[in-house]
Amino acid sequence: MNSVISFLVNDFLTTPTLLIGLLILLGYILQKAGPVKTVTGTISAMVGMQLIIFGGNQFSNVFKPITTAVCDATGIQGYIMDSYAMKAASQEALGDAFGWMAYVFLIAFAVNLLLVFFGKYTKMKGVFLTGNAGTAHSQAMLWLIMANFALPSVATIIISGILVGIYWAVSTTLAAGVVDEVTDGGGFTVGHNQQVGIWVFGRLAPKLAGKKKIDCEDMKLPGWLAIFNNNVASVAILMFVFVGLFCIPLGISGIEELSGGQHWLVYLIMVGIQFSMYMVILLQGVRMLCSELTASFQGIQQKIVPNAIPAIDVAALLPFSPNAATIGFLFCTLGTVFSMAILLLTGSSMMMLPGFTPLFFSGGPIGVVANKKGGLRAVIICCFLLGVIQTFGTCWAITQIHYPSATGWSGMFDLSTVWPAVIQVLRWIGGIFGITA
Repeated sequence: MNSVISFLVNDFLTTPTLLIGLLILLGYILQKAGPVKTVTGTISAMVGMQLIIFGGNQFSNVFKPITTAVCDATGIQGYIMDSYAMKAASQEALGDAFGWMAYVFLIAFAVNLLLVFFGKYTKMKGVFLTGNAGTAHSQAMLWLIMANFALPSVATIIISGILVGIYWAVSTTLAAGVVDEVTDGGGFTVGHNQQVGIWVFGRLAPKLAGKKKIDCEDMKLPGWLAIFNNNVASVAILMFVFVGLFCIPLGISGIEELSGGQHWLVYLIMVGIQFSMYMVILLQGVRMLCSELTASFQGIQQKIVPNAIPAIDVAALLPFSPNAATIGFLFCTLGTVFSMAILLLTGSSMMMLPGFTPLFFSGGPIGVVANKKGGLRAVIICCFLLGVIQTFGTCWAITQIHYPSATGWSGMFDLSTVWPAVIQVLRWIGGIFGITA
């Protein structure tokens, strides 16, 4: 039994490419599309998904050592807002109970599927397919429930799984309408860490558009500034400037040490080029995946689950407005730095350190959403506000894990707002029955 569960959690359900491939295959079989289209469509979708995952991972791989080096150089100590830091901290905090995560994940997936299957009554549509985020959610919720409530092990696992499953179904469904508008009917929703955030800012952005809505992708700059009218060039140049400013505390010698001996200017130029390259890879992956999703998933919707919408990695949104994604990342970073300054000036006992993941994979997609709904002005305001909310929300979440030696928390919108709010409500209820830890 344990080997079966291990295979499902560690090898199959947590590998998004395999899940997407299975769904595309099933969809084409149900449509009786024929063997050639079924095989080629399935493989194309899997390659597209893998390109999205690769591009997204490479963004983090490029920036993570830079963040670490800057933190070491400045001597700033605190909690890191990063999904990987949260996963490491939760594994350490859970100890021998870490293995329970597999059961939480399976219960969550089953609850998600049931809620969508009975979508006629529940109104739920999104099927969460981002396995790496799903395992992080399972660890985090298990950690929160164990830290806040004195419950038997079986009850802890079941409650954690049900809560995660409900979150997956509700949040992905909330985001579905906004994602559909942003992608012009892309046929998917988002399953990551900021679905509720996408819905919130999707509603807020139109109110911030101002009298003249300026689309980030349609901005036509005069003279030499016209180079920023090209998405590939603008991403490369803006990231070169941003990373250069971010690395100032390292000095030239520190940058060259970080680069492994490469000249500091060459290193910064190549970082910008790499970011732009990974954006192009993402764009190609999204095109391949979305074309097959739209065509094949109709079979599943018609024959099995009428309401089902696949919820995939948030990186799939980035290519729909690359300029807005970059601007969103920059202003989310500014909002985070602003919030760090407030924590410092108020003498807070906690200091939040920005990780690349919440800055780019919340700031970027929400920038895309804000641009579609409200244009440039909305992108600037929404993403600056996002940085503030994620920073102070992480402070709130940290108070609930009751583990002083933790290295950090996810820092992304939903896990810094919705999750601590749910735990707070459950603590009030648990207090009535005397089961709070």
